[in-house]
Amino acid sequence: MKTVVITGASRGIGRATAKKFLAERWRVVGTYRDNPIGMEENFIGVECDLSSSESIANATRKIIDWAPEIDLLVNNAGIILDAHDSAVDLLKVRKTFEVDLFGIIDFTEKLIPYLRDGARIINIDSTYGAFSFPIDDKSSAGYRLAKASLNMYTRILAFNHPDKVVSSLDPGWVRTDMGNAAATEIEGPDRDPQEAAEDIYRLATENEESGFFWRFGKKREW
Repeated sequence: MKTVVITGASRGIGRATAKKFLAERWRVVGTYRDNPIGMEENFIGVECDLSSSESIANATRKIIDWAPEIDLLVNNAGIILDAHDSAVDLLKVRKTFEVDLFGIIDFTEKLIPYLRDGARIINIDSTYGAFSFPIDDKSSAGYRLAKASLNMYTRILAFNHPDKVVSSLDPGWVRTDMGNAAATEIEGPDRDPQEAAEDIYRLATENEESGFFWRFGKKREW
């Protein structure tokens, strides 16, 4: 039985992805920050605050004890603090980077020695992290910066670990707490978490090309 580790599995895309992999008979480790997760057999929930190095260290030790060989890591957990800010708020930028970049790097680097040869790493990114996407409003500076940096981390991982398949995935605008928080009076999310979970599962099980950015099953521009 294969094992997947999914961060931010208590709700939204992470929860839908955990359910999808359980249905496909994978063992699932899902992290949460505040609300413990109850699912079913072959699932374990592990508390992890990506803004805390101590929490990350504790979480990864527990994960390794339960699953010393990992087939897939899905870095899904993230925050957006400036979805409607029209000016750059440096404090929010710092807090966003702590979770959406530094925490992900810390968590991933601690688990890499326990990923099997040929294992997958999928970093959940965003259209806002793409340089090819035009900036058409003043919002989300911290989130955009963190996601663009996460895309570069994907490329670094792919280069440094040629025995792994590393990808960034843009799930589109999904109906989650985060997605709804970024909605405006005229625009809002148009995808369900289950659709994003299907994209993640297909990328994890079908893709053999490392170091690319994906959206709806196709490579997209960085």
